[in-house]
Amino acid sequence: MRDLAPPRQRYVAFVRAADRPGSLTAVAEVMSSRGVSIESFRSSARLSGTAMLTLVFSTSARLERLIERTLARLAAVSDVTVLPADAPRVRAVGVVHAAPGRRFIPPGDAAVTWSGDTSLDQPLLIEGTLVDVEKVLAAAVAEGAALVSSIVLPP
Repeated sequence: MRDLAPPRQRYVAFVRAADRPGSLTAVAEVMSSRGVSIESFRSSARLSGTAMLTLVFSTSARLERLIERTLARLAAVSDVTVLPADAPRVRAVGVVHAAPGRRFIPPGDAAVTWSGDTSLDQPLLIEGTLVDVEKVLAAAVAEGAALVSSIVLPP
């Protein structure tokens, strides 16, 4: 039997919202009521009464457009930008803590900048597109990294 579900793609939503009780709940309700799970969420840049909410999620292109329009209509939201997760404008930073005594260097096919020396028990700080940072973190985990973490940067 053929799978008739629409193809899913990863997206990153950057939502500027009022920094007040209920804003996050309203954004989460938009996603939840449409059956879309949030892969990751971050709140940052709390300036002059607003916060930048960054959400990574997967859905169909049609549902992504509906979510974007619905988020933009929320009273607490002042701006919404949704981009495919693999868009060059979607930047991220990551940190790798290698296993003790192990040296980790990002794979050559990942277009990232990095600093630190894991062989000296220093964390490795990585910056690049979300896709490339995730590639580096996956390689680090495959090589036994003790801890990896990443954050999607606001545009």
